[in-house]
Amino acid sequence: MTRYREWQSGTRQRRDAKPPVLNPNSGCYPTLYKGQCYKLHGYDRIDIKVFNGTDWVWTTIEITSLRERHTVDSNKLLSPSLIFNEQKKACHLSVPFECHPPQREGEGRVVSVDLGINTTATVAVVNFDGTVIHREFIHPARDIDEVAAAAGTCVQRNGDRRDKRLKSVSKRASKTMGLGGSLQKGFCSHTYRKCRNINRQIGQIVSKRIVQIAQQFNADAIVFENLKGWKAKGGRKRSLLRQRFHGWLKGMIRDLTEMKWQEIGGKVIDVVAPPKSWLMTAVESKGRDGQNYALAKFSSGKRYNADLNGALNIAARGILQLTRRKDSEEPSSQSSRAIA
Repeated sequence: MTRYREWQSGTRQRRDAKPPVLNPNSGCYPTLYKGQCYKLHGYDRIDIKVFNGTDWVWTTIEITSLRERHTVDSNKLLSPSLIFNEQKKACHLSVPFECHPPQREGEGRVVSVDLGINTTATVAVVNFDGTVIHREFIHPARDIDEVAAAAGTCVQRNGDRRDKRLKSVSKRASKTMGLGGSLQKGFCSHTYRKCRNINRQIGQIVSKRIVQIAQQFNADAIVFENLKGWKAKGGRKRSLLRQRFHGWLKGMIRDLTEMKWQEIGGKVIDVVAPPKSWLMTAVESKGRDGQNYALAKFSSGKRYNADLNGALNIAARGILQLTRRKDSEEPSSQSSRAIA
């Protein structure tokens, strides 16, 4: 309706532009209002007003499964939406809740997360006195492989499936275009949609595990490195490394973790951490390992994990931010998304 009013007022891209029309297949689902469209009877059944072809009638539907948001007394139930799955020919209710969680009181420790290319997320749990009590490398591709192997099935890693699909796009494009050709609109849209779904699955798995670690150790906050505005500089154009940089889920994992952690009263902060090679330079590192780029080799022959070093640096900055006095002379940012 807004675009139609703009068309009526003369705001058009060209003079002979046709008026916009309502698209029934726009993917918008109806909102059910209390008393008019639905009546909830506890959490066992619900009455929904549906159109049977001639009239609007009340239909009773049993509730088969629930999540946990309705068990929190401070959460307020809002108007649900009726979601229809065309492939499975099934419907379900999407019920939003207004959450007001109490502020968490931790035990004087933080969970720092270093997001990388070789390892999806490196997590370190550090006390305020500097003691590292837990560390974990979260790589959902490897974890899914282990689960599939235990189940007796053969499943490719998520990252490999995504990269192979994206790599196949360039081959298909060269065969389609030839020399000096062009691609039609929506070329390989099905492949791109599958890759987006794989990325979303990886983000959900990693963020869920980070929040579980924070709950397990009752952390005061989850600390991330501020990567807003970061752009890939390494790798040649159209190379596999450049493709992996573009598929880096640094923003998705951070946002999903923040949503999950804030819902239970937690706090997420961003810090400007020093480069991962800062500590290795101080001890005369000889560079990265050619077989595993996440490892650094020293002059003594020992190896150190650069991703873990980055997580510890992020934890130190986060602890400094949480324990620093308000009258400190050190600079700080007003934004909770960019804390130095």
